[in-house]
Formats: sequence, structure tokens, C-alpha cells
Amino acid sequence: RKVIEDGKQPIKRFFQFHWPGLASSQPGQLLIMGNKLLTQYDVSKEPTYYSIELKWRLHSASFKEKPDEKLTIFLFERKVIEDKKYGKNAKEQIVEVLKKDATCLQRLRHPHILSVIEAVTEERSTLAFATKPVVGTVAQLLENNRHELSNLEMKCGLLDIAEAFQFLHQDAKTAHLGFSPHCVFIDPQGKWLLGSFGYSQMGMQWGQLSDCPFGFHGQEAPGMLSYEPPARYAAPEMCAIPAKCGLESDMFSMGLLTYELMSNDRQPLLRGAPRGYSSSVVRQQAVPADLYPILMKCLSANPAERPTIAAFINSEFFMDVNVRAIRFLEQLNEKDEAQRVTFLKGLPKLLQDGSSPLCSQRVMRERVLPRLCSALLFPTLYGVVIPIIINTIKKERVTDPMHFQNKLWPSLKPMFSAKEIPIEVVTLFLKELDLLVKLAAQDQTQAVLLPFLLRCLELQEPNILNEVLEKVPYLHKQFEYRQVKDQILPRMLQLLLTSTNSKVKVQVLMGLSRIFEIFDKNTIQDIVLPAFEKLTKLDRAPAVCMCLLGCYDAMSKNLGHKVTSERILPLIMPLLVEDGLTFEQWETQLSVAKKLMQRVETARRKEYEAKKDAQAESQHALGADTTQAASSPP
Repeated sequence: RKVIEDGKQPIKRFFQFHWPGLASSQPGQLLIMGNKLLTQYDVSKEPTYYSIELKWRLHSASFKEKPDEKLTIFLFERKVIEDKKYGKNAKEQIVEVLKKDATCLQRLRHPHILSVIEAVTEERSTLAFATKPVVGTVAQLLENNRHELSNLEMKCGLLDIAEAFQFLHQDAKTAHLGFSPHCVFIDPQGKWLLGSFGYSQMGMQWGQLSDCPFGFHGQEAPGMLSYEPPARYAAPEMCAIPAKCGLESDMFSMGLLTYELMSNDRQPLLRGAPRGYSSSVVRQQAVPADLYPILMKCLSANPAERPTIAAFINSEFFMDVNVRAIRFLEQLNEKDEAQRVTFLKGLPKLLQDGSSPLCSQRVMRERVLPRLCSALLFPTLYGVVIPIIINTIKKERVTDPMHFQNKLWPSLKPMFSAKEIPIEVVTLFLKELDLLVKLAAQDQTQAVLLPFLLRCLELQEPNILNEVLEKVPYLHKQFEYRQVKDQILPRMLQLLLTSTNSKVKVQVLMGLSRIFEIFDKNTIQDIVLPAFEKLTKLDRAPAVCMCLLGCYDAMSKNLGHKVTSERILPLIMPLLVEDGLTFEQWETQLSVAKKLMQRVETARRKEYEAKKDAQAESQHALGADTTQAASSPP
């Protein structure tokens, strides 16, 4: 990890766990006197990111009243430029660039432009403003994880920025003129956002170059802040004599970043200002085939030959089905109902190919799953979306408890108490309840999943009951014994005695037969057996009789021969004369009755044999004592 010396205090860069190369800052509150904006929030002590090019320090922060709501503070301390190396004019221009950056961001509103929450506050020693949370910059990714990011992630990010430029050029008539990896921020959802508008120029038209306000003299010593944009990402005409700039200049800078992100070695095309630049430095084999034609136009030395941002977005490079799928997911709430359903029904086919870029671990975790969860805002999509989510989280390494609880559970949680939800979804939740229990926090298992299970036990839908009764034997260890005994068991027995559907009764009995070993003997004798006695009087349908037989057999093993003789056999014997039984069923009943009687017989014989052995030992001991007494001398 790099350390940047700034005066006397080293500033460390920390990296975000879920985006390689990015990180939240260390805990602790930032204490800088004099800027009232900083006192309104809980601000982290260490910056999440800082660079000479960015100039701002990024600090993670949260609302004091709502600590779960995050934001990012952009902070600049004037002491950074108090060094004698900075002339008065340079100091003033650096501050003006930063102030212009903050005010332009406040004016420009777009989903892919950094969103300001608190306007810039200027104090004697600091400048600060607040935005929606970001976790770092693309420059940070390139510095620390240049080769770990997939081409699909890069494409998605470039499309984010291209759409921001489309708004900037076509609607705001503004040229950025300072575009570089340091201007591209990444939010917690992985979306790329355009920022750093301190060098931007308004009132620009395509095809009309203006005089460039930058000289690119490069007089700053290494490590010094500059009031000019990074020269190696500037367009050739900006560095020419006379220097010109326009919307076309942004397209060259966009081409440079695209090359750096998509080339095989992921290295910058240029190492300095593009004086004497020729597009011949771009090797065709260094970039993807579908990118090369549009990239060569972007990197043309002649501004008139460069494509508009609309042409860049509509190029073959962005026609990737995986990119379009992610973009559709991000814009799902803007589509009509038919479009949503059609897309979501086709999405599983894209997710079936494990080698697809769409199925990479980070793309699934950060781009696909959170967007699918956001689709749960539409109740009509439950039946389509939830199966995709469940099938996705079942895949290896796609999620883990921390990721699930932070990113997915807030959207999934309301589904377990929804008033209207398809039966198929409830059944699916029950089928995968063991997976959900593993991923959810323990308190959520008790507060959400257990009540869901209990409500399902009260339903009369056979498919749901079948699933819930299948799961109870395997999930009982996830719940406290008291909850199983006091909440789950009573509902199962109530269902058994009140349902008019023999199939439901059979399902309950089969479920109970698998969990008798959970309960203590008193619970079985005092609660379960009396319920079975009532059921025997209420319903002697052959299917119920056969299930009762299996339960009695299981209970007999658990309770022992005495209870078998006194309580269970008296319940089985009347079933042997039940007229509704077929011959095969009667034979099974008789066989089990004999087995239980054999169990009693075996146990009793062992008792008698034990008594007989004990008596023999006692008599033997008494006989030995008598012999010893007779042989003793008087």
C-alpha cells in the first residue's frame, strides 16, 4: 500500500473489500476545526482515497441521526498549498478549480454524474462538500488491481461514463476537458460516476473548437498540485500552438482511458502530453476486435475525425449481450411491465453458462444480484425474479453471509411477510429454507424465518404443507428446542386434528414421524399421544391408519416397552379390525403389532433374566457365607 507524504502527516490508502482496489476507511472521527459541514456528520479520520491529481481527500461519513445512511465528504485543506513552492497565482487558481468542481457538480444532475448532497462550504482553512457515497476512483483500481477486473466490468463502467458524457455534450453543452481515471468515481453498487468538473467549459458546440485556457507547461515539481488537468490524458489540440479545445477533446480523453482499460496489458497509451502524437502508436492486436474501429476514431489526432459520444455508445463494442443485460437490469424500473417480464424470463439462459462474463463472481455479487433484488419493488415480478435470485445464490462463491445480509436480505426480508405472494414462491422459500438460514443472521432467523415457517403450518395448501413438513426435521437444530416444542409442534398437532383433508393429515403424521427423537419422553406422552388418541377416534381412513402405525412404531422405539404396552398397543389393536383396510394393509398392521409385542416380550424377558441372574448371584453369595460359617472353628 502506498503512502503519500503530505506535510508531516502520512495519508494511507485503504481498499474496499468487495471491489478490488477500493476500501472503506479506518474507524475514528475526523477532527478539523473551522468547517461547519464536518460537524454535521460523523466523518472517518482516515481518507478512503487521495491523489495529487484529484486534490480532494475522500472521507467516508454518515448522518449522526441515521448512522446507516452513508455519504462521502470531499475535503481540501489549504495548508497543502501553503508551501513556498506555490506562487500566489497558483494557489488562487488551484482553489478556484476546486470551487468550480463543487459548484458544477451541484448544477449538473444525471444518474452517472457524482451527486451532491451538501453544497461546498468554504472556510478560512478548508473547502468541503458532500456527495452520495463513493468507495474510490478508477485510478485507484488501476493502481492496485489493474489486471483483476474483467472486461465486462470495464465495459459496463465505460458505458456509465459514456452516458454521462452524452448528457454533458448534448444537453448541458459542456466540455469536461480534465477527464482522466481520477475523475471517475465508483459507488458501493459498482456504478461509475463522472466528477472533477473544475476544468469544464460551458457553451460548447460540436465542431466548434475554442481557445484552450491551459498551457500544460509542466512547471510543477513532482508531488505538487497543479491548476491544470493531467497532460497525458489531454487531446493533442489542447497542447498545440495555438491551443484549442472542444467537445471533441473529451472524446480523445475517453479513447485514452478506454485503451488503458481494455488493452491486453492495461497500460496507459501515453506517458506524457500528446505533443507530436500519431494514432499509429495504437496496435490493433492490443485491443478487442470489436473495439478497434471506434477506438481509432476516438484517438485520431484530427478532432474532426473523432466520433460523437452517441456514435461511441452505439458502436459494436457496446452491443455485447452481457453489457445490455446488466444495463437493462439497472434500468428495470424505467421499463414497462411486458418488457420486464420478457427480459427476466430470458435472463436464466444467460446465467446458465458458467463461462459467461456475466457469471463471474464479482459481476454476480455487485452488478446482477443487487439489481435483481431491486426488482422486488414490483409485486407482479415476484414469481419471475425470486427463482432467479435463489438459483443464483445457490452457486458456489456467489454470496456469503456478510454479502447476503448487507446487499440482499434488506430486499428479500419483506417477502416473508408479504400479504400476496405466489404459492410457487412460498414453496421455493421452504425448499431452500436451510440455505436461507445459513446465510441470514441468527436474529433474523428467529424474527423472520421462524414466523414464516409457523404461518406456513397454518395454511391448508397441500404443496406448501408438504414442503414445510419436509423441512421441519432438518431445521429443528436451527431453532431453540423451546420454539420447536411450544410453537411448531402445537401447530402441527392442531393441523392434524382440525384439517378435513386426509392428505394433509397424512403429511403431518409423516413429518412428525421424522422428529420424534427431538422431543423428550414427557412431551410425547403428555402432548403427542393424547392428540393421536383423539385422531384415532375422529378419522380411521386407511391412509391415516397406516401413517399412525408408522408413528406408533417410531414412538415405541423412543418410549420403551412399558409405554408401548400401556399406551401404544391399546391404540393399535382396534385398527386391526378396521373394515376399510385392504388385506395388505391389515397384514402390515398385524406385522407392526406383532413387532411391538415382540419388543415388549424381549424387554420383559431381559428383565426376568436379569432378576433370575441377580437371585442366583444372591443365593450363591448366601451359600458361600453358610459354607464358610460351617467350616469356621468354634
